Amino acid sequence: MAGRWGRDPVLACAVAVAVVGTGWTLDGRGAADAAEPGAITGRIVVTEGQVRFAGEPPAGAAIDMSADAYCREQHDETLIDRPVRVGSDGGLADVLVRIVNAPASGVAPEAEALLDQAGCLYTPRSVAVRAGQPLVIRNSDATLHNVRVVPASNPGFNLGQPIRGIQSTRSFETPEIGIPVRCDIHGWMTASIHVLDHEFFDITGEDGTFTLPTLPPGDYEIEAWHPTLGTVTGRVSVTAGATPPLTLEFSSS
Repeated sequence: MAGRWGRDPVLACAVAVAVVGTGWTLDGRGAADAAEPGAITGRIVVTEGQVRFAGEPPAGAAIDMSADAYCREQHDETLIDRPVRVGSDGGLADVLVRIVNAPASGVAPEAEALLDQAGCLYTPRSVAVRAGQPLVIRNSDATLHNVRVVPASNPGFNLGQPIRGIQSTRSFETPEIGIPVRCDIHGWMTASIHVLDHEFFDITGEDGTFTLPTLPPGDYEIEAWHPTLGTVTGRVSVTAGATPPLTLEFSSS
């Protein structure tokens, strides 16, 4: 998958979040109203390792799948719509972490990335690709989905995918963060696509961790982006052989 790198990182950070965004879970944690974008601030604190959520995640509302028997039958429990997905240790998923002033790219894009529809959910919830990199969009469900993609800087599209196994391939030529994706048939299905012109990015996993490719020595701006929390930024100085610690924190205050 694009953005997940199996290299030794020179950079790691953690994000503690005190506001809320949009997601799903089966554990009863769930949605709340997002904080107003203007209320989000950022500051640098000290630690490293993962993106984190500070505090108890808010309760959410059950997703009503009654209109599609197939979707309902894919889950033994009622899905709960929630703003942030937090692991058992507080790690926050679905955060794009990127170097803003990245050096010139020296690695070719991976062959392709995948945005799947499985269990009437987009998987992954957030996917990152390089400019020009193929993105395969697949329906793994035996029910009709459509994929409405509405960029601001790239051409949009709306794909109908009526049968299991059908897939389409698209690409984006212009860098753009946070392209919204939704299924008009199943309104709870949402995702984000990110397009970057370099390889210095990652999306946090279920445990909130991420890994960036090795950066050459220099001073860099790093940004963490969440679909409803917004962004916070910090600066990091990389020297040869060093792993600088950095924490970015979302806050509603």
